[in-house]
Amino acid sequence: MKYIMFWEYDSADHNAVMDKLKAFRDIVKKDPDKHAKFISKNFTMVDGPEGFQLVETENPEHLVKITRHYNPEVSFRFAPIVELEKVDQKI
Repeated sequence: MKYIMFWEYDSADHNAVMDKLKAFRDIVKKDPDKHAKFISKNFTMVDGPEGFQLVETENPEHLVKITRHYNPEVSFRFAPIVELEKVDQKI
C-alpha cells in the first residue's frame, strides 16, 4: 500500500528533527526490509516546517516505527493512496 506521509513540526525543534532524520536514514540503510520504502523525496511547504513524502509498505508497524522515532517533535498523518488507473471507474 502506498501512503502520503504528511509531517509537521515546530520550527524551534528544527535541529532535533534534522538529527533524528539523519539517524533514521542510517537505521533504514542498515536493514531496509524492516522499514517502509520511501518512494519520493521529501517535499516541504513554503509557509512553514511541514510537508509530505510518499512511502510504501504492507506492514502498518512500519508507519508506527516512523512515528515513534520522531516523537515528540514531529506530528504525522498517513493517507492511503492508489493509482487512478487501478480504481474501478464503475463506482
